[in-house]
Amino acid sequence: MWHARHARLDRRVALKLLALGGGAALLAACSAPAPASSPAATNASTGTAPASTGTSPASTATAAPASQPRSGGTLRAGTLGDLPTLDGSWVAGANTTAHIYDRLVEYDPKLNPIPMLAESWDVNKDWTQLKLNLRKGVQWHTGRQFTSDDVEWNFNRVKTDPKINGGGFQDLIAPLSSMEKPDPNTLIVKADAPWPGAFDLFSLLNMIDPVTMQQPDGVQHPVGTGPFTFVEYVQGDHVTLKKNPSYWQTGKPYLDGLRFQIFTDPQALVTQLEAGALDVAYDPPFRDTARLRQDPQYQVLINDNTGQRVVILQQIKTDGPTSNKQFRQALQYAVNRQRVIDMVFLGMGSPGDLPFAPSSPAYDVDREHRYSFDLDRARALIASSGLANPELDINYASTNTEFALIAQILKSDLATIGVTLNLKPLDSVTATTTEFQAAYPGLFLGRSLYGQLHPSFMEGNPNFSDLVSWANFKSDELTQLTNAIVHETDPAKQPQAYAAWSDYLLDESWAVTLGASSPHTIATRNVHGLHYNLDEMLQANDAWLDT
Repeated sequence: MWHARHARLDRRVALKLLALGGGAALLAACSAPAPASSPAATNASTGTAPASTGTSPASTATAAPASQPRSGGTLRAGTLGDLPTLDGSWVAGANTTAHIYDRLVEYDPKLNPIPMLAESWDVNKDWTQLKLNLRKGVQWHTGRQFTSDDVEWNFNRVKTDPKINGGGFQDLIAPLSSMEKPDPNTLIVKADAPWPGAFDLFSLLNMIDPVTMQQPDGVQHPVGTGPFTFVEYVQGDHVTLKKNPSYWQTGKPYLDGLRFQIFTDPQALVTQLEAGALDVAYDPPFRDTARLRQDPQYQVLINDNTGQRVVILQQIKTDGPTSNKQFRQALQYAVNRQRVIDMVFLGMGSPGDLPFAPSSPAYDVDREHRYSFDLDRARALIASSGLANPELDINYASTNTEFALIAQILKSDLATIGVTLNLKPLDSVTATTTEFQAAYPGLFLGRSLYGQLHPSFMEGNPNFSDLVSWANFKSDELTQLTNAIVHETDPAKQPQAYAAWSDYLLDESWAVTLGASSPHTIATRNVHGLHYNLDEMLQANDAWLDT
């Protein structure tokens, strides 16, 4: 096995080298050093794993502060919607609870994996075996040492329980066939087929403490290895975290604590920010974001590397109109994507039909704009479907101002072609549960994430997955097409595989993509160091406050 742990290489280039038999060159993607500004970068030629420097593993949305970071203070953040669970394996509520945990790796802006709990790794030439060399000396918040047993338990948990995270990890971890633990700091994972998307899993899955989690009330007492420890959660009101004094990134975090105030009313969130009761407002309404962007007292953080897309899921397991393919295609033409971007997101986004970001190798500009806004064509498709005066519901989270506006626009346009759309706003917890259980009738308006990752991620995206589908859409053809984008490594065949998968999605239309809208946050000017990572989470590892 080759041991090229430090050379940097784009993952897509790596896959091309694999197809050409360049196994040795491929392994340059197995690990990456800290960014060039970090002292660890100087270790690249020594053959040793880079040392921990506490350097942030992701790009920031703000310029570097002019002054030096200072310790102390509690960051007061406001977030919309209550938590569906304190289970750290759930993505919902991640901006609140993710600070408790670490992941095995993070991605840099070019999707190169860089060390976190895994400080280095070795990958064989066909991506069927990955050896993870775990960081030594890391402690759980309980004081127990972090080991390979813990990683094995976390992998097994999400692999064997399809209910976790709404099944969102099922496809991502599906290739994993077995694991070996030569010692407490080493885990060897084996796959039954090439697994180029393994690092997507490693970067997304929080490592949670098995000992605590397996206690009768373990889920209520989240324990990780991250920069902040859990203090309390008061349902519907707040979550409090405090600094982890034994964090493995020396000197981090700077803050003494984090307090997340939970809001159900978006305007109340913004009001409290402007009143000085909050330092940060997560995902505020776009209109308030545009307004406060002009105010020198505030800064707007935007995740420019987002793969987030707004998606309308169409329930297949129903006797309603969405079980009819022609009706589903009609909805594609009935959505005025440009109007949504202009009026709802105020131009902070772009219209499109695909779940892939422009940086993805699966992105195709022609397919991105396959469906134009055409109510006459939508009306003709409904007529040919045999449906008479169709009526259906659209479900969405009531805390999302933009979703309410999108639903109203769609309701108005559909009414002109004889379709009755009933608006069904749901509280945030009910909305998450309804979506994850695919228990809604008609339509569900939500988001798809990670369109900037390798196209194989779509196997693990329940909006589009062939295994866990929040629209209850499954077919043998989708499984075959998904297998092709997951396992195809020949650069000459990859575009064909991506195109075939996209064509099938656009034709069957169980998920209607509206376009991109970037995650955004408003913060006061005394907040420094908050940044989005490549997995869409706003991180406070490096955050600090001016007095």
